[in-house]
Amino acid sequence: MARIVRIKTPQDSVIEAIEFLLERAKDGEVTDFIFASHCPDGTVATSWANADFGQRCELIGHAQADVMYAMVEANIDKLIEYV
Repeated sequence: MARIVRIKTPQDSVIEAIEFLLERAKDGEVTDFIFASHCPDGTVATSWANADFGQRCELIGHAQADVMYAMVEANIDKLIEYV
């Protein structure tokens, strides 16, 4: 598995977060991506670019690992009680 770098995007504004990532792509820091979002009508929109099936699976795995990391980070005090 590749080294995961958490890009800190603005969390309070969807537009700012997408613009932040767009600037990274323009600077050559992003070569492929996966994307999923909730729409106001309840649907989920997905997209990807420059990634075949295997690369998309890899990126999804990294996104899942990032979510798990954030869950542990948010609950570390509770987890330490169990150890």
